[in-house]
Amino acid sequence: MSLILALTAISLSTAANALPAQPGIDWQPCLELNRNISALVGVEGTPFDCAKLSVPLDYTNPESEPLDLDLFRVNATEEPVLGTVLINFGGPGGTAAENLPILAAELAANIGEQWNLLSWDPRGTGKTIPFDCRIEDPRTTISTRKRDNDVLVSGNLTERFLNGGWDTAGVIADACYTAMNGTGSYIGTAFVARDMMEIVDALGEDGLLRYFGWSYGTALGSYVAAMFPERIERVVLDANVNPHDYQIGHYGEAFVDADKALLAFLEECLKNKDECALAQYTNANETADLLNPINQLLTPVASNASTSTEAWSSFTGIQGIILQQLYYPFNWPTLAETITNVLNGTDTQTAGAAPEPMVEPYNLGDPWATVGIRASDALWRTNSAQEYLPQVEYQNTVSSFNFPYESLWTSARWKMDAKERYTGDFRVKTKHPILYVNGEYDPTTPLASAYNGSASFEGSVVLPHSGYGHGVLVSPSECLARHIQAYFKDGMLPERGTRCEPDLGPWEQARARAEGTTGGSGGNTTAEAVTSSGSREIISRVLPFAGALAAAGMSVL
Repeated sequence: MSLILALTAISLSTAANALPAQPGIDWQPCLELNRNISALVGVEGTPFDCAKLSVPLDYTNPESEPLDLDLFRVNATEEPVLGTVLINFGGPGGTAAENLPILAAELAANIGEQWNLLSWDPRGTGKTIPFDCRIEDPRTTISTRKRDNDVLVSGNLTERFLNGGWDTAGVIADACYTAMNGTGSYIGTAFVARDMMEIVDALGEDGLLRYFGWSYGTALGSYVAAMFPERIERVVLDANVNPHDYQIGHYGEAFVDADKALLAFLEECLKNKDECALAQYTNANETADLLNPINQLLTPVASNASTSTEAWSSFTGIQGIILQQLYYPFNWPTLAETITNVLNGTDTQTAGAAPEPMVEPYNLGDPWATVGIRASDALWRTNSAQEYLPQVEYQNTVSSFNFPYESLWTSARWKMDAKERYTGDFRVKTKHPILYVNGEYDPTTPLASAYNGSASFEGSVVLPHSGYGHGVLVSPSECLARHIQAYFKDGMLPERGTRCEPDLGPWEQARARAEGTTGGSGGNTTAEAVTSSGSREIISRVLPFAGALAAAGMSVL
């Protein structure tokens, strides 16, 4: 089953005026795709236009056959129109078609209403040489381990690695090679960076890149900035992946703030005790009163997970649901209700099968593009368990939420190197300095990664904020929006040491959204829309296999 990409003659203009027709890009309204995407994500999104752009499939081959990229644009809503900002929504593996229409209002509120917003389905996703290994979840097992620094009961990755995990990684690598060796080398991030510059050239503006990248999109931003430093006019990187970790292939820093984010959720629950279901259920007076019942629930499940696939699915499902909702502070009241329902035995979704989608999926690379893109990029290859073991032992100490690291082991055993892998050190000076934005309580892209990325790019500035969740779009802040807009419009960087605060706390956000207002810089995007658009990001990091998603009761969007 698939969605039909239909270009209709009916205009879906969303702008006061767009820039003049751009050479090389023939924008057309695409009414049917707009309708299908709205049905797929369950939210009426901002209308968008569509186009195709032909680029080389293989940039290393002067006689390469072409590849058609699917482009999507939401027009500026204020004059004068200043130009076009390219957007990447992370993953890797997120598509433009599924994300741009439901996040356009939030993006415009932060970037500015005078910019056209353009995104594209990257290689391996959507209909663009979709990467699909066509195998089921290997259904692994894990044993439990409680460390002194744990917040939640966690799995023992070292035991999992030595008792089948490393072998499973090899099985996945072999299966993906068998299924995708014809095109699996063409989906790497360096080629995607070159695609971006092809888009910039086709726009016919000034030949310079203006870009907003979120999560994995920050790794892409680091690649394109390092490869084309003289063409960087404006680059904002939000919710940062450490580009050095990504380049090697182990995401070492990814979850260092996950426990901090969980504790922030518990503290906010106590601050809003009268409205927090978990606080009411536990009659809590301190965070330990909230945390202890959760660990009491997890401990027996984790203990049985070493021998029971069902227990493993339940264990990762519970932890995965918590980690997923830490992304979205406006959903923290719902998370408190969900945990309460699990504790009192009334929840029926935690380990159940995911509901059948109401419409056919759009992204034919879901969920395997995530694995294929990052694995083909990774520079570290080894088939030796003993050589990789020290990395696993480190991963075992990072966070209570350590189980997502297992999905990265396949990268070391991958058999399809990207045709071009960036091997530089990112120590470059761009035409205009990069602006890094990052929260202090991000569960999967910690503030340290922003500073580590910025350290390589001369003149770049980090703008930290104390908002919760994963990125500026889920924690509206007039302060952040003001600085980001000034950067895109005038190139102004905030003074070093500047720090922003969110406009609303999690429970305040939830109330505002329930009342139809977001407050601060946020647009009219609903909580459901933002959660839907971000689902790929958490899916790609938490439960990369479709079977595990179903076991955890998490829908695949």
